[in-house]
Amino acid sequence: MKKLILLLLLVISVLANAQTTIKMERDGGIYKIKCKVNGAPMKMYFDTGASSVSISLATALYLHDNDLIDKTDILGKAKTATADGAIVDNMVIRLKDVEIGGMHLKNVEAVVSSSLNAPLLLGQTVISKLGKITLNGDILTIHDSKPQTISKDNRDELDSKLRELRANREKDDESQYKTLDIIKKIERNYELNEYELFCKVMAEGNLGNYNDAIIDAETWLDKYGLETDCIDMRMRVYFVSAESNLFSEKGDKELGKKHLDRCGVYFEKDTTANFYWASLSSMIFEYCKYENNGYTLGILAAKKVLIHYLKRAGISIRDINNNKHSNPQLAWCFLDLGKVYFAEFKNLQKDGYKNDYKQQLYNLCLILSAKLGLPLTIEGCKASGLDYKKILTQKELDLLVLDD
Repeated sequence: MKKLILLLLLVISVLANAQTTIKMERDGGIYKIKCKVNGAPMKMYFDTGASSVSISLATALYLHDNDLIDKTDILGKAKTATADGAIVDNMVIRLKDVEIGGMHLKNVEAVVSSSLNAPLLLGQTVISKLGKITLNGDILTIHDSKPQTISKDNRDELDSKLRELRANREKDDESQYKTLDIIKKIERNYELNEYELFCKVMAEGNLGNYNDAIIDAETWLDKYGLETDCIDMRMRVYFVSAESNLFSEKGDKELGKKHLDRCGVYFEKDTTANFYWASLSSMIFEYCKYENNGYTLGILAAKKVLIHYLKRAGISIRDINNNKHSNPQLAWCFLDLGKVYFAEFKNLQKDGYKNDYKQQLYNLCLILSAKLGLPLTIEGCKASGLDYKKILTQKELDLLVLDD
């Protein structure tokens, strides 16, 4: 009998721990809930009818003055309706952490009201992440609020999956999304370690989620940049930060240039540089908006990386042309050179110049990339009506001028 009672008590305890009950504060006909925003204690109106989180200008200034948000958290503007129906533009910021009842919700977007004393609203962008909830007067119950515990063994298994996805990252975007799904599972139980945060930065950069990548890249560099033994990882994070800051309208262009220069310095020193550095050339033309002779610089940089990797792989252009190799990594090098040619072609076209030569160079890069087996460029050739299996003439190959 005693064992049965103990068992019942254990079951009741487990069920009780599977949910969180929060007593809210009544204010008129609505309720305020205690929470923490980036660690700062606050009370916000729990508004199931609001679509998003909204904070006052005074709150935003408080967070900024106390170094709880910075310029990388400013995401842009959003149109919102005022009480009288007028449509206005309000700033949108990122709140890195909103804590409610012990649950930590990461990277929450919030609208900043232009009013200093606007009410703080907790809307559906947060409420929907709480899972199943029950409201009973001033009592909020969050069901299953304790996320399923991930053991050390399970975490190691998830980390192994991250490494597998990294190995297949050039195939399609699906591996990037799967990476971010795994990261979310880990984040709910642990602070991300060096490799996990690195994978998150890489996936965000590959998917073009530049605002997220800017934040997470700087976090990784602050925590691990000087301590990591892996220079390759450090340079990849510098690269994503450079790319994200240069490509994003909200990025810090000077920081992007600084990190791009760091990538260039390491590439010069590292004789084992892998294909990833070829991607430097894919954004050189963006960098060149701030420098003279932009596209010339981009083409030279892309060629330099391509020649370096051809030598390292021990593969000749002639063998590639004869369809004797499959090397998706090297294929990216050709694609990146082609990107710069295409960017220059479009820029000349915009200025009213017709330059079929640059278009031809882009097509040649696309064909050689496809010959090396990159699915992306194979589909690109098919869409453009280019026969990538056809043997190119020596005259066509000579147009690329790939002599060291």
